Amino acid sequence: MRKWNSVEEVHNHGLEAVGKTVRTLVKTETVEKYYLKPSNKGWLGNAIESDWFDIPNNNRSEADIPYLNLEIKVTPIYKTRKGWSAKERLTLNIFDFYDEYQREFKNASFLQKANLTELLYYQYTDKGIYPDFEIVNAYLFNILDELSEEDLLIIESDWNVIIDKIKEGRAEELSDKLTKYLGATTKGGKSEKNLTKQPFSETLAHRRAFTLKPSYMSQFARKLMGEKESEKIIKNPSELKNKTFEQIILEKFSPFIGKTKKDLVKQFGIVIKEKNDKASSAMLARKMLNLSDNIQDTDEFKKAGIAVKIVNYNSAKKHKYKKLEEGFKILLPDGNYEINPFEMLDAEWEESDLMEYLSSYKFLLVAFEQNNEDSIFKGVKFWSVPSEDLVKIGEVWKQTKKIFNDGVELRYVPVNNRKGYIVKNNLPSESGKTTIFHIRPSSDEGCYIANEKLAMLLPSRSNWIDLPDNEINNFSNYHMTKQAWWFSPGYMYHQVKEFYE
Repeated sequence: MRKWNSVEEVHNHGLEAVGKTVRTLVKTETVEKYYLKPSNKGWLGNAIESDWFDIPNNNRSEADIPYLNLEIKVTPIYKTRKGWSAKERLTLNIFDFYDEYQREFKNASFLQKANLTELLYYQYTDKGIYPDFEIVNAYLFNILDELSEEDLLIIESDWNVIIDKIKEGRAEELSDKLTKYLGATTKGGKSEKNLTKQPFSETLAHRRAFTLKPSYMSQFARKLMGEKESEKIIKNPSELKNKTFEQIILEKFSPFIGKTKKDLVKQFGIVIKEKNDKASSAMLARKMLNLSDNIQDTDEFKKAGIAVKIVNYNSAKKHKYKKLEEGFKILLPDGNYEINPFEMLDAEWEESDLMEYLSSYKFLLVAFEQNNEDSIFKGVKFWSVPSEDLVKIGEVWKQTKKIFNDGVELRYVPVNNRKGYIVKNNLPSESGKTTIFHIRPSSDEGCYIANEKLAMLLPSRSNWIDLPDNEINNFSNYHMTKQAWWFSPGYMYHQVKEFYE
């Protein structure tokens, strides 16, 4: 085991790894171990620590290099259409419920364990293998010294939310949805063997670790990789000393509640389409916050993993049941709307990208009401998917996975009185006011041939029904129109009904 003389020596050694592939940094026998078990997700980090930094793999509660109080972390980032993105959260430390609630933030366990961290970033690609991934950056990360005052105040607020849950005897309810930057994330999976006691309740709770969320680490990586900094909503960090982030945002919107779009257009001195479209609603919402860019592209919303959704209820229309004009389509953090059937078949619900997104992201719902004369701004609310609904969405995901595995049923249906047809499928669809989640095409144009822009490749042969003999050669057995996940309009109405009833 190597004796390091200083933090700077460790960091300089980390910098020497930049631009090199993992297999050139580790021993041959370590690479051979990867090929024996390529599913081992911890292989890369363990390999770099043991072979490049000469630190034996361990599960100690202290820092990796205790005499320097220095932690080593190897973490993946990848390129998306929106720039660099973190593939996973940054785990800081596993904490003890009985110990943590007795601390103050200034000596929180994660600040003691992981305040100083040598971060090595490697570039992840879907088609690559771990030994061939390249180290693209090395950074000496000091939480207390380098994070902005605003970030530290929000992290402190998150820590207090977690501690309050412990003190209330409700540690089993901890969830990433409760916080913005700092998470209390389940460690070791949600199995019985990972349950532990908590101080103010007889109910067992899952072991937890403090983490910096993927959305926060993505924004950190973008800055580190030289991308342009995002606009900030909170110009004066001292506001966060007396109010939560959510309170500040809600107060900024409050003066505009009840105003029509015509009123707002006049007040802001802008021009929008007369049609009540989402683009004009989004523009007005950002004007209410005095922003030049989209709300969810601001620094705080990116770091906190908060997506902004415009919702509109048309009170002038008659419906069988109350619903919004439409639900909303899910855009995953990698910038993709489209479902990837192959990724689904390789995953379980608990580890899926959709589960990660819906269980950790929040939404800012910006509500408008359309009547016969104008559209009225009704207010905003922060919302996250309730745990019981997440279970139901998981069932939809599993049903979809089974259909992709067995082969999608595609039914050719001639359209009466028109020279044409439609193609129906057996994927979970919107079926009334009780539907929470469903699948719809992600484009207006149907496509059932090999077309990279419009169609997705299927992992199993589709089952065509009622396809005329003269049409057989015009359709593919392994392609269908790209599909996306949607929250249903009836379900979403009930999430914002306080604005309309």
